[in-house]
Amino acid sequence: MELTTLKSRSSVYNHFRDDCNIETDYGIYLDVKLNDIDFDKLKIAVKNYIFKTLELFYSDKDFVDSDNFLVDYEDDILSLPNRTPNGAFYPKKDNINEYNIVQKEVNNILMNERIGKNLKAAANVTVRVMDGKLNRFKSRMYSTTKLHSDAWVGHEGDAVFTIGVLGDEKTTLEFNKPTGKIAKKFFEPVDNFDDGIRLFESMEFIGNLKFGYATIFDHGCLHRTVKLGDGIRVSVEFGIIVKDSDGIRNNYGKNIVNSKGKSLPYENIDDILKIGKNRFVGATETLQECYERFKNHSYDEKPTSHISDNLGG
Repeated sequence: MELTTLKSRSSVYNHFRDDCNIETDYGIYLDVKLNDIDFDKLKIAVKNYIFKTLELFYSDKDFVDSDNFLVDYEDDILSLPNRTPNGAFYPKKDNINEYNIVQKEVNNILMNERIGKNLKAAANVTVRVMDGKLNRFKSRMYSTTKLHSDAWVGHEGDAVFTIGVLGDEKTTLEFNKPTGKIAKKFFEPVDNFDDGIRLFESMEFIGNLKFGYATIFDHGCLHRTVKLGDGIRVSVEFGIIVKDSDGIRNNYGKNIVNSKGKSLPYENIDDILKIGKNRFVGATETLQECYERFKNHSYDEKPTSHISDNLGG
């Protein structure tokens, strides 16, 4: 499979090029600069979501709300039970109100930047709280510090939408474009991200995650988390299916399901855009219940959790 594959992936985003204020365009990677008002509202919502979780889980401690809270309470934040080794910071019954507000502010950005009108479906927002220090989880089969495509974990949509929001920008995401020959199995799941390195010939560095931008990167875009021993970085992200597309999996003729035996969930974009306004999502367990469930978990096996598993009820 030659680079014509990536050219066909690039054409999926032509509607964005017509309607949105694209600042950076690498075909399979697009950046949209956000206006300051929308970005500030998102920062406040994300901060409140994390800070409220701190207060609720560590009820015997006093926390001071400040712009420096990610530094002041780094160890407490990284030890919260709703945070996975790859940094996904899931909503629970305790903090679900704050989560709905985060989704609402992301939805406002989708509408104001004319991105939402070009989507068919999307997953619920995941807030990601990424530790900047290397740890024992770096060798996990699906560690995000390894170069990878999200297609390799079974994502069936077109791309991931992400925004760098808070914290240390040196704890970043690195984006790369495959070059040369690409294997026919490039968009199929792998058992270990290390196996995916053999699926392409070479690559070209695109850039790093920029705070205050909406970044859309196709599943043909290779990326990894870069940790330099620095502080926490917080971002929001979710999978998308673009208007006039059925997602990457249908494009390549194979209906792959995730490790729990079901398709990764996407909802109609109109339903997603209602969240925080006239629709409210619930959660399935409390922070304490989550702590009890995972307190002896090694996190060494293949991950099975997804944002959708934490919503409902």
